[in-house]
Amino acid sequence: MQSLPKNLIVLSLAVLLSGCNEGTDSVPQVTAKAATEVAKQEPAAETSNTAAPAAPQKATLDDPDVVVIVNGSPVTKSMYAVFHQQWRQARQGAKGNTPQEQMAILNELVNAMLIVQDAQAEGFDKKPEVAELLNLLRIRALAEMSIANRVQQQPISSDDIKALYDQRYGDKPQQEFKARHILLTSEEDARAVIKELDGGADFTELAKTRSTGPSASQGGELGWFDSTQMVEPFAEAVMAMENGTHSTTPVKTQFGWHVIFREDAREIPPPSLEEVQDTLMNEKRRELVMSYLTELRKKADIQVRPPAQKAANSNTAAAPPH
Repeated sequence: MQSLPKNLIVLSLAVLLSGCNEGTDSVPQVTAKAATEVAKQEPAAETSNTAAPAAPQKATLDDPDVVVIVNGSPVTKSMYAVFHQQWRQARQGAKGNTPQEQMAILNELVNAMLIVQDAQAEGFDKKPEVAELLNLLRIRALAEMSIANRVQQQPISSDDIKALYDQRYGDKPQQEFKARHILLTSEEDARAVIKELDGGADFTELAKTRSTGPSASQGGELGWFDSTQMVEPFAEAVMAMENGTHSTTPVKTQFGWHVIFREDAREIPPPSLEEVQDTLMNEKRRELVMSYLTELRKKADIQVRPPAQKAANSNTAAAPPH
């Protein structure tokens, strides 16, 4: 069975449903048994014109593909397999291979089916907001399955990963930096801090009192990092600085305005291929997905409704430009 993408099925109730399994005797111990004989349908009664359509076959445990039947609705082996995989992904490290775990998984699935059947009986699935959510879940599942299929159809070889590794790392030593920063909410505040530093203020003490970032209590200390671990504007600023200097202009990122102090820099050997091959594999997969989406968007007819504009009040003066 091909691997399925994560999050194919929403299991937000997994913990709740699993809690309902303890002490439950309502779900029988069902084991897959080989059918001794395939059930035969009775021939349809003939009429003078055409034969009547055969009645739908009722689910039965004689069907080797059926694991359990809940109020007439069968749970098939493939349905259980998908649920089993999602159960494992929700509990990282769990195998779900012991008889006790398999029975617990089956109980969770039965509990979920009972809840759904009761909801459907009350017409809950007909509510507009629920119908829209179900439609969105269907879209997401199909999209993820399509992406997984696309990736499987274009396998990434070890040579592809090695080529990317050589391009990214090769035999080039990597550079790490040690820095501190003061995070501020406005450019004006950042310039004021730079002015204080130019006047001889201590960077660490200013970081403790002025920084709005989580590292403020440590004097803005960030420790050692390489350029890929920081957002691009921050990394570029650090690489352009000299050891023992602070930034002379504020550095803008999505987090706010930074004043940076570069303490030190050092060269380290590149990581081994084994250390980064999973990261590089994920990067190549993202490239495949982005290429796939680019192809689709080029061929697509996408029409977007522009944001609604608030009607201007004729008695109100126009707002000044921001």
